[in-house]
Amino acid sequence: MVGLENRRRLRWKASALQARELLGTWVDERPRLGDKITFYREDGKWYLETWFNDGCHSLDEVIPTPMAEGLRLEDKGGNFFAEYFIIDADNELYFCNAGGRYYKASKVTPMRVA
Repeated sequence: MVGLENRRRLRWKASALQARELLGTWVDERPRLGDKITFYREDGKWYLETWFNDGCHSLDEVIPTPMAEGLRLEDKGGNFFAEYFIIDADNELYFCNAGGRYYKASKVTPMRVA
């Protein structure tokens, strides 16, 4: 029964991934983190998907704002620390806050923001 359920999940996952327009995947390599971060578009909405080092998963809708520095992506619902992301023209992902950029994640997929 477990094998059948796993095959169903894999088929669903494969079909769900085909509908996505992947912007890129990065890894947060700071000590004790290792989170995998993926940004994608689907059905006209933008999403941030995070797989945490402990196996937990998060999926959040984000709001894109084009800027001179690149594409700014913020949690649709906001966040307590006023943090946001920037994906620049070289497809580098930066973590930012009121003080500016404070961390650059490592690329996993070499995609380009369209």
